[in-house]
Amino acid sequence: MATGRRLPLVAVVLEVSPGRREAGTRQVPASRLPGRGRWVRPAARGPRSGGVRRPRLLPYLFIAPSVGLTALFSLVPLGLAIQRSFYGGGASSTNPFQTKLSFVGLQNYSGALSSGGTQALEVTAIYTVGFIVLAMGFGLATALLLNMKLPGIDRLRAPFIIPVVVPVVATALIWANIFAPQFGFINRILEELGLPQADFTSSPSLALIMVLTFGVWQFFGENVILYLAALKSLPVDLMEAASVDGAGAWRRFRFVRWPLLRRATAVILVITTLTGLQTFTQIFILTNGGPNGATSTIVYQIYNDAFVRFNTGQADALAGILFLISIVITVIAVATVGRGSRRDA
Repeated sequence: MATGRRLPLVAVVLEVSPGRREAGTRQVPASRLPGRGRWVRPAARGPRSGGVRRPRLLPYLFIAPSVGLTALFSLVPLGLAIQRSFYGGGASSTNPFQTKLSFVGLQNYSGALSSGGTQALEVTAIYTVGFIVLAMGFGLATALLLNMKLPGIDRLRAPFIIPVVVPVVATALIWANIFAPQFGFINRILEELGLPQADFTSSPSLALIMVLTFGVWQFFGENVILYLAALKSLPVDLMEAASVDGAGAWRRFRFVRWPLLRRATAVILVITTLTGLQTFTQIFILTNGGPNGATSTIVYQIYNDAFVRFNTGQADALAGILFLISIVITVIAVATVGRGSRRDA
């Protein structure tokens, strides 16, 4: 029986890398195989087999300073404020340096609501709803105009971010001069038109309108930038396909752009809502909460309780209420608008 020389066997091995499976081929001599002519699977590479060890703790080390600073300067003071809202010093509760406090339960909450907190919540709700509608509406409309392909349209984007970066105190003082009762720019226009002049600081409705218009003018540029960035990220082929199918501008926006903008709208809605709830500086400069508390928001009421009346228990109680309202609104906004974005995707 004739015996020939044995040829080296070639095995096709399936390599499996950690976290990923890829099919590949590798020639392995027969002398290195545990048995001739058998299909084998080499051991997966890992820390014990000489593979590269992935630094799993490295990402957490990068975010540790930010998380630590946030917890130290935001979460810890918030927890202490909520804890102090259930304590009071009795007759000496007006002393902000009082250390011997007793548990009073919900007494600070009821006192805060009865001493102007309820009206502050109503004013905050009216202001926030108007702020959301106007800031997001003007922001989206302006972003759609700036997204059009027109000559020189790119140069018109910068002015909308100027009110955001300019200090609020400086712009509020300018706004106060514009709405001044006698020499203001608005009253001069009314006088030229033959209309009676308006006192925006003594009328409750006009004072709220003045504060609201300033807040919208000062903030809606940020919504313009956010919406414009979201519009630039939309796929162009979908817009072109809709145009080829004969869809007009409104139908392209209603059925193509708006569903794709839902996720960005959820983020913008949360940012705008929290900004409206935390309005303070323009009210402090323009109206000082007046007239008769018509522009006193909940943050301004917290300032009065803490730094004017020195009733820190009621101020902490209002801060806890504002925090709870912010959390509830954020969860509802993300759940409703965000769910629509996932369904459209």
